[in-house]
Amino acid sequence: MRKDLIADLFKKEETYWWNVAKREMVFRLLNSLGFLNEGRDNAIAADLGCGAGFTAKAFDSHYRMVGVDVSIDALQFCQGRGLKRLCQINTERFSLPFKSESFHLVLALDVIEHLEDDAYALRECRRILKSDGKLIVTVPAFMALWSPWDEALGHRRRYTARDLAETAKKAGFQIDRLSYMFFFSFPLAVLIRYLKRTLQKDPSRYSSDFIPIPKLANQLLILVGRIEQWILTRLQWNLPIGLSVISVMTKRGDVG
Repeated sequence: MRKDLIADLFKKEETYWWNVAKREMVFRLLNSLGFLNEGRDNAIAADLGCGAGFTAKAFDSHYRMVGVDVSIDALQFCQGRGLKRLCQINTERFSLPFKSESFHLVLALDVIEHLEDDAYALRECRRILKSDGKLIVTVPAFMALWSPWDEALGHRRRYTARDLAETAKKAGFQIDRLSYMFFFSFPLAVLIRYLKRTLQKDPSRYSSDFIPIPKLANQLLILVGRIEQWILTRLQWNLPIGLSVISVMTKRGDVG
């Protein structure tokens, strides 16, 4: 990711509605499954593609977090947040430099869409997870929404829920929850992306889709995200469409 986009993330990810809604959804889903640390001592988790580090920082009170990223710029921002357990990796093969069965939880939030071999990346996640470990994955949804923003971020693809489920099952995971998210913001975001795709066609100059918005609108969108969290975790309904796909997975004993 471009350094300017990482810097923009560093400024926004604590309070910007998109980041808050995604982070809270992960917390709520883990809690609904009884897996938010579960009182275990020294539970350890990896945040793959940790970016500017706020998600790892937020989870640090529940797990011993390890922040993992390909970008030295991103890891420097993580250090600025006070994170100490950091690891830089190479995405050519996405081989993770950790022992097998060493993590209780792995977060891969908007990661595997950057990788040429997403199935191999999920198998690596499975390898480093303990026998009952959980993996949470988020990915951008629907190739029809492809835009210069995807190219600026270094995406290789977007997914349907079925795409993600099939890849995860082949990698040896059982799907606990699978849904779209950002359902209610979908129409507005599609409109903004269409307008920007028309006006800004050069990925190297494409500005962030996380456009500045008034504080009240930001709070309203966070509230909308919490309604989605309630639908997924209290009503146990899945959302039929959205800007992202989110899944909670458990490591299976067998692969095939």
